Amino acid sequence: MYDLLITGGLVVTPSGAQPLDIAIADGRIAALAFAGTTPLDSAARVIDVGGKLVVPGGVDPHVHTNSVLPTAAESGIMCFGADRVSEGAIYGGTTTLVDFAHWKPGDDLSESFARKAAEWNGQTYTDFALHGTFKEPEIPFDVLEQIPDAVRNGHGSWKVWMTNTTPTRPHQKTDLGNMWGIMEQTAAAGAMLAVHAEDDDIVMYSYRRLKHQGAIGIENMHHAHNVLSEKLSFQRAITLARHVGAAIYLMHVSANVGIDAIRQARGEGAPIYGEILPHYAYFSAENYREPHGAVYHTYPSLKNAEDRDQMWPALIDGTLSTLATDGVCTDFDVKTRGSTIYDATGGHAGVEMRMAVAYTEGVVGRGLDLTRYVDLTSANAAKILGLYPRKGAIAVGSDADLAVLDIDVDRRVTAADLHEADYTPWEGYRTRAWNMMTLLRGQVMVDDRNLIAGPVGELQRQRVSHDVLSRPAC
Repeated sequence: MYDLLITGGLVVTPSGAQPLDIAIADGRIAALAFAGTTPLDSAARVIDVGGKLVVPGGVDPHVHTNSVLPTAAESGIMCFGADRVSEGAIYGGTTTLVDFAHWKPGDDLSESFARKAAEWNGQTYTDFALHGTFKEPEIPFDVLEQIPDAVRNGHGSWKVWMTNTTPTRPHQKTDLGNMWGIMEQTAAAGAMLAVHAEDDDIVMYSYRRLKHQGAIGIENMHHAHNVLSEKLSFQRAITLARHVGAAIYLMHVSANVGIDAIRQARGEGAPIYGEILPHYAYFSAENYREPHGAVYHTYPSLKNAEDRDQMWPALIDGTLSTLATDGVCTDFDVKTRGSTIYDATGGHAGVEMRMAVAYTEGVVGRGLDLTRYVDLTSANAAKILGLYPRKGAIAVGSDADLAVLDIDVDRRVTAADLHEADYTPWEGYRTRAWNMMTLLRGQVMVDDRNLIAGPVGELQRQRVSHDVLSRPAC
């Protein structure tokens, strides 16, 4: 006897989209069959999702929670925690989020992961994983040598920043030497290294120059976090990775020069992966000029329209692999408290809208194949971070994480529709998809846009495949 049977939907599996029955038992997909061929009395509960699109629950590989905002450090203002962010995610059809466990001097790496996991346990409506991260100027060798043990314990992804981002933020930059040491350890241990790639020298000089010119308004943000910075930092990160023989995941690609660097490396067989955020593919630096233009901002900055317009083609042709959010959820008063290149708050509320925007812009707007839609919203992130095929696939044996999308809609989005903040950068956006039901490991979490279950999310163990680590596999 199955626990649950989902029937009547157009189901996207790794082999394509077709009408299928999905039988679920013990939190996993137990069987797939042609629509209508599974006896209804074989399941304790049957849900008919006729006319809806059923896809794997989304995997957002890039969110931040429960952290003091660097530009508000003096006042101790923090972004929302796992409860609020995961609530927005589960409403939007995303079932797995990946946050950051920061190493602190004096910690063993295991303590860093345990501390961050404790902030999620019992609070999250989604499952979660954790990137190990380093922000200190120097990392002791005995800490670096703990990376293999952490990887064996299921922490298969790590992150570094190549810049301090602004002159006023606390230190977070990893210099190239320490990055080399981290990369050697992640490569040897079979892990993925994620990189926030901006050239710190170029960024910091640009801040000084703009201040000298009296041009520090947020409308000049793209001159501080500029295309040259992306070009130089991507070249350095990729060159180092190829020297070491490491796989890397370049987060929030924001300019065409970054796309070109990834395309060239992947064309030569290197396991280099690129991520964009939906707003890079929809907004541009011109949006900073709007009243409250800070709502569109994260780091690196938005660029010009010419860069924006290359994002979707690069996703469609396979140069870029994932669509993430860099979610840093706050309410409107916090998000807009700064209006200059020095005090703007990075990150924004976008987790809940990610699946809908991807469908609207990709499938409806550009004819994206539904299998590729799944690649960009769940499968590729799960592969790159070692969660596949437990996550990111509708397949026998996979976790029964499902999003049921109404694709017969045409509605204008308002902040009142959403749950992760009291504003949205997608205010007024015309969406052509709307998540109606979400399942996490076979449990119905959202039904008809109502949250009906409490926080049951669990920490996930990561194991990155050799295929992903050795070539551009997705």
